[in-house]
Amino acid sequence: MYKITREEAAGILNISTRSIDRYIRAGKLRSKKEGKIVYIHEDDINNFLWVGTKKQEVIVWNIPTREEKHTEEKMHSPAKIDENFWVIFDKLRFEIKLKDEEIKDLSVKVWKMEEIVKNSISMLEFKKNQFLLEESKNSLHSELENTKKELEHKNNSLKEEKKLNYILIITTVILFIVLVIVWMIKI
Repeated sequence: MYKITREEAAGILNISTRSIDRYIRAGKLRSKKEGKIVYIHEDDINNFLWVGTKKQEVIVWNIPTREEKHTEEKMHSPAKIDENFWVIFDKLRFEIKLKDEEIKDLSVKVWKMEEIVKNSISMLEFKKNQFLLEESKNSLHSELENTKKELEHKNNSLKEEKKLNYILIITTVILFIVLVIVWMIKI
């Protein structure tokens, strides 16, 4: 019964789709792929839900109630039992039941938090990546500055070459004019 998509399974279990993929690779969830859609076996999702709610075993004590105890004692012993004892006993029994329910709820929350922690990156890794990013920004900035300086230097050298070329052209023209004048004088 492959009915649940991986996205739906992630929503039901309140975990990420990456965790679903990890569980599939680990063999904890059976899956079937139809085209590009991955379906998860419904029984496996139910098992995960059951395991998540059954993290903490609740011990049920078969302690008789006050009425049962009274009838039992009347049958076996004629001694009277203090009424305050049974009032305290009933209160404690009720409190234990409440605490067991709290423990069960907290177990589910712990299980969900463990899943969230597994799927998040550590702070150390985050800081390391942030440092590497800043370092690469700084190196790119310094390379950009070096490229700008190099471009400026080449522009200056190009301007000087242009000036030199103009001077050479002017001197060549002047020499040609002088040569033509000298040639005209000789004739």
